[in-house]
Amino acid sequence: MNKRVLNFLVIEDDDLSRLNLVTALKDHGLVREARNSEEAKKLLSEEKFDLAWIDLDLEKDLAGLDLIPLVKNKKTYAVVLSGREEDRSIEEAYKRGCEDYLSKPFDKEALNMILRKFRILSKESVLRNFFANQYVTQDDSLVKNLKIINEVVTTNKPVFLKGPTGTGKTLIAKLIHNLIFEKEDSFIHLNCSEIPENLLEAELFGYEKGAFSGAEISKKGKFALADGGTLFLDEIATMPMILQQKILRAIDEKSFYPLGSEKMVKSDFRLVSATCENLEEMVKDGSFREDLYYRIEGFNINLPSLVERREDIPLLIKHFLGKGKRRVVLSKNVKGILNNYSWPGNIRELKRVVEILQSKSHGLIEVEDLPAHIRGISSTYIEKVEVSEHIPGSILSKMQLDYIRINGLKSFLEKVEEDAVSIIFKENDEKVRKTLGVLKISNSAFYRISERRKDARSE
Repeated sequence: MNKRVLNFLVIEDDDLSRLNLVTALKDHGLVREARNSEEAKKLLSEEKFDLAWIDLDLEKDLAGLDLIPLVKNKKTYAVVLSGREEDRSIEEAYKRGCEDYLSKPFDKEALNMILRKFRILSKESVLRNFFANQYVTQDDSLVKNLKIINEVVTTNKPVFLKGPTGTGKTLIAKLIHNLIFEKEDSFIHLNCSEIPENLLEAELFGYEKGAFSGAEISKKGKFALADGGTLFLDEIATMPMILQQKILRAIDEKSFYPLGSEKMVKSDFRLVSATCENLEEMVKDGSFREDLYYRIEGFNINLPSLVERREDIPLLIKHFLGKGKRRVVLSKNVKGILNNYSWPGNIRELKRVVEILQSKSHGLIEVEDLPAHIRGISSTYIEKVEVSEHIPGSILSKMQLDYIRINGLKSFLEKVEEDAVSIIFKENDEKVRKTLGVLKISNSAFYRISERRKDARSE
């Protein structure tokens, strides 16, 4: 499926300027030309145009100003082209309805920026549908923060998404891609934390046949696959230091060498990065390169945890209940518990819990239907679960597996780490060295886990 062919009207009396613009636009659609106001009026009355490029000085100075309202009345996107830099002329053009004002001479990037902006404005339904059916919120600060998306789509600057796990960073990345690009353009998603360190370089840059043991065929990497679309580097904070320098060049120059190749590969992609970590702190402690941090920053979008937007919890519960085919009703007590639960897994956890409740055999959901950890069962109680509660051949209890199904293995392991550090630390009279000996972990790991527990409690 190809991009919709656009219809352009170029209104320009200078032959060379008109030829240059027409040549540039032919790669994007069909172009009609007008040398003066009369020719422009005639074409506007006969045909429908998507965009009109209007020179201000035609048969007389500022004659193009009178064409702007005519273009707007035809629901055509009006772009003024002019060598005039006076504020008065620019202000008048905008007052009469032009969408953009470009100074002559303008370059290819300025032209592409206008075309991107036009295509995005024509996709307003995509944005409305997203906030109506996918990312439900009435949090004013979050809505204000997300409005930056309107600016994101008109430039080539990278996008940096910050927020805890489960807050919808992937959804926002896909939204940005869908607004900027067409359906057939690539959206390449790589979760850096899921790829072993020794394989990550090959996954990113690709490789030639025979580049290393096991490379029986050549393979394209994520950078190459994202050409003409979006590269979404999720959990970029986990990127090993040794790779950070290498991807910096690929991001900067949009070029790289696959492993085992001497041939440079170019790839033009929009970069979107995401992390749940505090990259500023990682830069300070030397675990993340400062130059890479400033390179992936551009437009920063902060996605708060669900605890920070509690008024959205009832909305999201209703939203997820409505997406299922089967209808169930939550009792008043259940609603109260869900509204006051801390939701460490954020939106992802809430969605999974609702799906579990909808799968119950009965339609009226009571407190006993809720997962054990949401009903308020503490870690201490879970430690005392009878042997019959454990899966044969496993150290996991049924309730612990329930927690994993809802929150994921990573969240469960983090919870185990935090509880173990806290309990052993207290048992050893809060002596760090003694605690490290029992736990058999490093000093830095101890403080990292302790700090994470402290942050979770502060939420």
